[in-house]
Amino acid sequence: MKRLCLMRHAKSDWNQPETEDSQRTLNGRGVKSAAFLAGFIVDQGWTPDHALCSTAVRARSTIKPLSEKLQDRCAIEYRDDLYMAMPGTLLNAVRELDDTNETVLIVAHNPGLEMLAVSLADEESKDVSARMADHYPTGALAVFQFDVEKWADINEGEGHAVFYGKPRELMKNS
Repeated sequence: MKRLCLMRHAKSDWNQPETEDSQRTLNGRGVKSAAFLAGFIVDQGWTPDHALCSTAVRARSTIKPLSEKLQDRCAIEYRDDLYMAMPGTLLNAVRELDDTNETVLIVAHNPGLEMLAVSLADEESKDVSARMADHYPTGALAVFQFDVEKWADINEGEGHAVFYGKPRELMKNS
């Protein structure tokens, strides 16, 4: 059984429009969401063995609280190819993972992350898939389980969505 967590970076700061897109930081709400999500992921038992993260500043800032919380229990791989990656690139990155990793987190960007999440959902997850397709905002987290032993065997339409949530809703309910 493999578990894949897909998290869109937290809310970024647009106060300096001249800043290059990949260099935008998180705004105040994004910083709070990232810290909350780090604790939420661990509390739910979804602690990743390995994480793939876009090199964009907002993605790196989103995973930072989780990295600090887990210290050396999760290897984080920062990858340029995940910046604004489309679903095929993201899925290929998943399929190349070391099979000793049981739970993996990807922190990346829309539209590719949302498109991947929607495409992974199995028939039993169609309601969740529809919610993801309707709105996958900053900080949104989807968690899938796959009945496979190898990451290379993950295919579209075969992931059981065990969770989908948005930070604003989760923080309000906690």
